[in-house]
Amino acid sequence: METAAIWSEVLDYAPKLLEFQRQHQRMPGFQVAVAVDGKLLGSFSGGFADIAGEKPMTDDTLFRVASHSKTFTGTAIMQLVEQGTVRLDDPIEQHVPELAGTEMADVSVAELLSHSSGITRDGDDSDFWILSRKFPSRDELIEMSRTGKRNEPGAHLKYSNVGYSLLGLVIEAASGQDYAAYVTENIVNRLGLRNTGPELDPTREAELARGYSALTYAPERSTIDHIDTHSMAAATGFYSTASDLVTYFSAHLPGDETLLTDRSKRRMQHPVWPASGAKHGYGLGLMLAEVQGKQVFGHGGGYPGHITRTWVEPESRVCVSVLTNSLDGPANTWVHELFALAALVTAEPTSTAPEGTDLSRFTGRFASLWGVGDVVELGGKLVELSPAAMGIDVDGVTELEYVDEATLRSLEPSGFGGRGETMHYEFDDDGAVTVRGPGGMLQRRHSDFRVEERVSIPV
Repeated sequence: METAAIWSEVLDYAPKLLEFQRQHQRMPGFQVAVAVDGKLLGSFSGGFADIAGEKPMTDDTLFRVASHSKTFTGTAIMQLVEQGTVRLDDPIEQHVPELAGTEMADVSVAELLSHSSGITRDGDDSDFWILSRKFPSRDELIEMSRTGKRNEPGAHLKYSNVGYSLLGLVIEAASGQDYAAYVTENIVNRLGLRNTGPELDPTREAELARGYSALTYAPERSTIDHIDTHSMAAATGFYSTASDLVTYFSAHLPGDETLLTDRSKRRMQHPVWPASGAKHGYGLGLMLAEVQGKQVFGHGGGYPGHITRTWVEPESRVCVSVLTNSLDGPANTWVHELFALAALVTAEPTSTAPEGTDLSRFTGRFASLWGVGDVVELGGKLVELSPAAMGIDVDGVTELEYVDEATLRSLEPSGFGGRGETMHYEFDDDGAVTVRGPGGMLQRRHSDFRVEERVSIPV
């Protein structure tokens, strides 16, 4: 099955799944895009860019994508390496002379790129992340870097926003342009990214999704203002959309040399450090991981009010980006769900229906007092999914076997559910109305289902 066809099936179901989860988890809004082989296959959004103003989220709503910025910075550094104005083993003092003679003077560009410089993550007072003060100026960045050593260089993975902010200064020194001008000219404009920029743009602030606090520490969400990240833009300042991000990250696939040679891209994607086990790590400006058994690269971002994630799977040349506008936004979970759906599409069916059978008639969302379930057609087979569950265990998903034009049978794998039980359907002109089972319980079409104020046995 061709990759575009696989992901087209994912895109048919994913908006219904994510929107249900958004409402169930009381999330403000989200934005999703999928590209295959460098071309945008589809995008969708849900919820609100501004809850109070009832402003709906759109595919063009801007998000602060935070540490996605590091990938732009890494790309810019590698461009300068290709030009010969920067070497990966250059000490930072060569490009930022204010650090000469300090404990960080001989930290290399490569160590900063791979988060192995040992420098402090955000300094001793990082309350700019909770908007108690402004992000550091250039002078403040230099000052916190002078005594910023926390580990020996090259000894450990130690993620650092300060380190990437220093790389922004390297770009300025080596290119003769300020950071924003360089990345705009040499990355953003080269790819025609009309909704991407390196820092808060006052002329486009009204286009940004409003950020919100989490529900983990308060019953209601607070709004969080957008602020300028100043000297830390190279680490966390960018704004973008999911559609722009999949276009940008697709340019890091082999064969597209709009931004970098394939050799430079391989260096960026080569793991330097493992993190949290062998399935996660960091290269030069890129996070590395394993999703559904496949190696991926990309990045995530956490900005006050926005959580974002983008993964690229080089083998299939698929890029998926999910952006959310709250501090408990499930961007990473949702990216993994989308890859799980793609795995379900490609999974071999356990059973087959007679040729010409219209399986779509069995699909829909059904509810009972015990919850909500989806019957979905993926890859020519029917599966049962729980839309309220965050995350999809591909191996644990129940396939449904066709019995006759009104009956399915559960092939639930664990044996603790409805394994071997039948599901009997009733239909009307709009499709499936009810389904009884597995296990004999009646479920109604979700749009028809209501729960009484008090549930009791009828007299």
